[in-house]
Amino acid sequence: MRRFARQRPLLTFVLFAYGISWAYWIPLWLRGVVVTPGGATTHFPGLLGPMIAAFVTSALVAGDDGVRALWHKLLHVSRPAPQFWLYALSPLAFLAVALIVAKQANRVPPLGDLYVFSGLPRLPLSVVLILVLLFNGYGEETGWRGFALPRLQERYGPLWGPIVLGLIWAGWHVPSFPVIEGYASMSWPVVIFGFGVGIICGSIVLAEVVDRTGGSVLAASIWHLLYNMSAATLGSRGVVGSISTVCVEVWAMIIVGQRWRAHQAWRAARRATVA
Repeated sequence: MRRFARQRPLLTFVLFAYGISWAYWIPLWLRGVVVTPGGATTHFPGLLGPMIAAFVTSALVAGDDGVRALWHKLLHVSRPAPQFWLYALSPLAFLAVALIVAKQANRVPPLGDLYVFSGLPRLPLSVVLILVLLFNGYGEETGWRGFALPRLQERYGPLWGPIVLGLIWAGWHVPSFPVIEGYASMSWPVVIFGFGVGIICGSIVLAEVVDRTGGSVLAASIWHLLYNMSAATLGSRGVVGSISTVCVEVWAMIIVGQRWRAHQAWRAARRATVA
């Protein structure tokens, strides 16, 4: 196993991440369980798959040094600190824009609904923030952005690396579609062109957040937590979630333009190295 992991660390990580998460979600699917906002049934344990996979693969590939390096990313606050917090907290701006639009449309949700998540009962805001940061934030970002992104960007460049990761990330969600109410209600065109495009745009934006904060999984986890509050809660259904998603997609398109130039420079450098 160690030899395989050292030869194919990305494949090892993906197999572990999918296997751990799917081992929890698929039985829920087969039992016909549907996870709802404020309900008693949860899909949250499956969200830890990428984090567990990242630590296991890091240990197999690089031993204690690999585990310590990954732990450092989980706590890293880059300098200058204002830039770190600007990127980490940026989904609050999406939420503000979304609430302004919802106000104009007379569609403002009850504020308490903005922290009612699928897979969690109704809980105090402080408890919800901690749980979502740990499971949705660190549970996913330790693996996707902490472990996989640097390797994918090294292999495919600053533009295609995040896009390839977005495809892997989207595939990981598949068994959760019939389990989570918000996904189960989507038609296939919405899944493909709504969720699919949205998650690739999210992958591009999160790559920017991580790169601008010195590889900080903490920044990505905070971003993930706050974005989910604006786009994946009971209160975000309808106008709020749609506007927040559009904000991410617009930002992703801007980043693509910037990264295209960086990608060309990366390709030229690789060709020069090979030559």
